[in-house]
Amino acid sequence: MVRVNFTADDLARTRFSADPAPLVETAMALVELRRAGVARRRAPARPWLREARRAFPSTARPLLDLLWPRGPWPGFIDSPATDLDEALDFVRATPRSYLRCDLAYTWKDRPGRPPPWIRNLADGEGEALDLLVCALRDLHDAVVAPHWESVLASFHGDVTRRMPVVAAGGLEALFGTLHEQLRWRDGGLDREGFETEHDLGGSGLLLVPMAFWSGPPVVLLGDVRLPSALLYAAQPNGQAEVLAGEAGNDNLGTLIGPTRAAVLRALTEPHGTAELAGTVGISPASASEHAKVLRDAYLIETRREGRSVRHSLTPLGRTILGQLLSGGKELEGRAG
Repeated sequence: MVRVNFTADDLARTRFSADPAPLVETAMALVELRRAGVARRRAPARPWLREARRAFPSTARPLLDLLWPRGPWPGFIDSPATDLDEALDFVRATPRSYLRCDLAYTWKDRPGRPPPWIRNLADGEGEALDLLVCALRDLHDAVVAPHWESVLASFHGDVTRRMPVVAAGGLEALFGTLHEQLRWRDGGLDREGFETEHDLGGSGLLLVPMAFWSGPPVVLLGDVRLPSALLYAAQPNGQAEVLAGEAGNDNLGTLIGPTRAAVLRALTEPHGTAELAGTVGISPASASEHAKVLRDAYLIETRREGRSVRHSLTPLGRTILGQLLSGGKELEGRAG
């Protein structure tokens, strides 16, 4: 059982990540790919997995030694940075003592000796670090980057759906909705898994919905370089075909109302408030009000241009709009 203890400061500082972390998504996408390869029973087809197998670059093969279908996995690639270059710089700057300790822990229950490049990495050799960084970048570019809009839509959609739960019941209620293996008990969070107990030390827990991950929540134990984090599968899961299927079953036109649906349709091209009002046939005040509601739901964004503002769709808004226009069919031209 993984036990994460919270103080009052930890509760105050527990928060959602502002955006998805491309390097963490890349690592977990590979783990998900490997889990699917060893699954005992056939899972429903997920097009992104087939695409990932076809697109998998040969330069990323060293990562197969590092990221097995089951943990533990090394923590030095868990940078929550929202910029890939920043995250890779973090990996490259990992001190030798961290590399050695992290890799020893990762390998402790694996059979045999690590391959030579892993042993070189544990020694902090520059060539091994270059190999790792190149493998991570190439895997991201081939497998994750083509689906990044779906990742953003899944991430922000999940956070939006969690907000009413937090408002009504706090963190205890929230944790109960993330996964059946999570349970709030006696001022802390329990999760089935490795036997370990961790104090957050007043820094709180970073909550990160994951688009490619479909397994149980993963607890990342923080240190002086990284915050403690909880990775969990975003709902609906971030693969575009799942996102499309669930959205189509929600009768979104009824959910958001015909006028707001019309506002979303109008914003296939960016509009100012007065222009939006004229397109939809409502007053500017009403257009501004509907825009605020949609903006609060991460469906649109508003930017100031001089004395006026301009509204445009977010990736999540484009996904939702695709369902309104297609009646729940997959988005035309969007890869799964």
